[in-house]
Amino acid sequence: MVRLAKQLVLAFALGGLFAVPPAPVQAHLAKWGSWEITHRNLMKLFPDADPNGWKIKRYQFNDEEVKYLQKELGFDLYPEDKTPEFYLAHDTDGKFLGVAIFIDPRTKPKVLNGGILTLEVGIGVNTKGEISRIRVYDYRGNVELTKDAFLDQLKGRTLDSNYTMGKDGLKPVEGEAEESQLVANAGREALLLMKTALGRR
Repeated sequence: MVRLAKQLVLAFALGGLFAVPPAPVQAHLAKWGSWEITHRNLMKLFPDADPNGWKIKRYQFNDEEVKYLQKELGFDLYPEDKTPEFYLAHDTDGKFLGVAIFIDPRTKPKVLNGGILTLEVGIGVNTKGEISRIRVYDYRGNVELTKDAFLDQLKGRTLDSNYTMGKDGLKPVEGEAEESQLVANAGREALLLMKTALGRR
């Protein structure tokens, strides 16, 4: 675990996760009820990972960190947000590939056709501290929100990047302006949570 912690410090320090604080976003963590579903969704974020090599890093934000996060995010953390789980990807040779986390970027439920419209976003961050891949799971709105044409716009972005739709080349899905922004927000929040939990250790 000490070696893993040092590995994370090096990766995130090189990736600039000590950089500019993010703009306010709204989100909370997403979880699935079984490891089978979680594992399937993780492999979509790091398809080159060893399927049996995933490690889970659990973290408990202290009061100071909670205060910092709430200030940066602009909303109170849910109880489960204070004990996030980060998923560490390694290849079959044991090489560290990056970190994944799942975020539900809604604070207020949205109803579609009489049911709650979920928006569950997985974010993979590489060893340079860049978003390497984003996936949106089981979305029942416009499926274009789940396609690479939209999601790949966020590849390579860091905490120092702009996440506002309509700026720096970010183009929202037609008719899904709010959801497009929420997905982008989730990407930046993932980097903030990783910086706070992993980048200072």
